[in-house]
Amino acid sequence: DSIDSTQNQALKMADDPSNNGAVIVASEQTGGRGRSGRKWISPKGGIWFSVILQPKFDISITTLFPIASALALSNALEKLFKISPELKWPNDLTIKGKKVAGMLVDVSLESNRIENMVLGVGINFDVDAEQIEQTLKDTPNFYGIVSLSKQKKKIKPVQLIQTFLVELEKIYELLNAKHTKKIISEWTKRSSTIGKNVDLNTIEGKIKGKALKIDEDGALIISNNGNTKRIIAGDIIHLSK
Repeated sequence: DSIDSTQNQALKMADDPSNNGAVIVASEQTGGRGRSGRKWISPKGGIWFSVILQPKFDISITTLFPIASALALSNALEKLFKISPELKWPNDLTIKGKKVAGMLVDVSLESNRIENMVLGVGINFDVDAEQIEQTLKDTPNFYGIVSLSKQKKKIKPVQLIQTFLVELEKIYELLNAKHTKKIISEWTKRSSTIGKNVDLNTIEGKIKGKALKIDEDGALIISNNGNTKRIIAGDIIHLSK
């Protein structure tokens, strides 16, 4: 019903081989977190869950995994809600430019092998978007919140979780089979980032350029003053044509 964070609970369970594939779902999180340690407001009405995985694929795929997971959620939303959410690099889903869902992945590595991965998913299913926007409006990189309840579809949360897990399994099997090109192609078709001029916050500071593509491990390739630059991690703070 309520937990500090499904991600924290999943991380406590992730080392046990019998928990491979386990899903922890909460109606409310009191200490939800997003990427880069940011707080994720997780009131009742949203869908907050984590999935424990012990994959066989190469560690080079770990940075592509959140992008692939965002694609799986996009596929689920398209099937249930008949909408086409856009995918904002690296792992957000948006509707009309506002965030409807996001992904977080924690990875545990041993030598050159993935011990486990925990995928955290937050979906603004039936939340008060305006109230959350008021709370977050002064937060760096904030670009708005939208709730799926605006879609006026009679879909239950459990239906969305089930449909997402089916789509995630399909994506997971593609990753295990090293069919990354198909995932990158499908993500790119839905992307609001590729082809746009972007401002990015990265560990190297602010970078501007035109987003050209994502490469095989999910890094964003941008054109910057005639040179191409590869961005492994960062936040897009502005998109324009």
